[in-house]
Amino acid sequence: MSVDVERSGSRTVEYAYNDWCLAQVAKGLGKDSIAQKYTKRSENWTNLWRPIEDEGFTGFIMPRNADGTWWDGESYQWDPDLFTNVMRPFTVHSAGGWWEVFYESKSWEYSLYVPHDVNKLIEKCGGKETFSRRLDVFFGKEYFQMWNEPGFLSPSLYNYIGEQPKTAKLVRGLLADHYDITPDGCPGNDDSGSMAAWYCFHAMGFFPNAGQDLYLISSPMFKKVTITMDNGKQFTITAKNASEKNIYIKKASLNGVPLNQSWFRHTDIMNGGTLDFEMSAKPAAWDTGALPPSESN
Repeated sequence: MSVDVERSGSRTVEYAYNDWCLAQVAKGLGKDSIAQKYTKRSENWTNLWRPIEDEGFTGFIMPRNADGTWWDGESYQWDPDLFTNVMRPFTVHSAGGWWEVFYESKSWEYSLYVPHDVNKLIEKCGGKETFSRRLDVFFGKEYFQMWNEPGFLSPSLYNYIGEQPKTAKLVRGLLADHYDITPDGCPGNDDSGSMAAWYCFHAMGFFPNAGQDLYLISSPMFKKVTITMDNGKQFTITAKNASEKNIYIKKASLNGVPLNQSWFRHTDIMNGGTLDFEMSAKPAAWDTGALPPSESN
């Protein structure tokens, strides 16, 4: 979308994922031509991928004009000294409101939002090593906003490059730093339970890539959790030696079978089952199997 449309950056990346989800429905219904149409449209996020540099990394989601040229205008930005919004040149660090390019977020955050094709995103960013360093900077410089949904999946992106221990360490830190049992112990507006759900999933040890049947493993806090599925079946998660210190997974098994990948599918647990972890205080290279799936791989 061009800047003629409000929230063009947010809408482009989010609509791209919506289109991919529609394609999956079409595939399930045997509507192949419709599936191909929406799968193609799911690549529209690449139309706003501009090869500009920031923090030593090249490529960010940036606005375009209706004629296809890049938009280099100004937008209202919050000035903490003046305590008001002022017009400033638009950059990858510009955050906006309802009428701006990115709603309540910045390009640094939205440029990591490609839930259906993280593999292509990694390629766009320059490969796994560069992507890893980019995530390190994103979280290290606190460009990540724990209190806003666009970044919910971001802490789990290390799983897509075989660095699950980084996800474990990061998630445990976020849970400890941003949640507590006080009346304001949730990072921002709970937004119909989304912030609480983020906590609950990661506390059990995994997080869903919303809209997919995919769960990405993080770091379980509880030694045992039992979930009763909507069909009455029970899914039990155990974490031997889990503690504030033992945040890393040493080994895992799913339904009694050794698990050497940092993800699993809903079909693996929909009829009940078990997910068993053994925890350790030191990172372990347990996730040596297949990486999480993406559209392009």
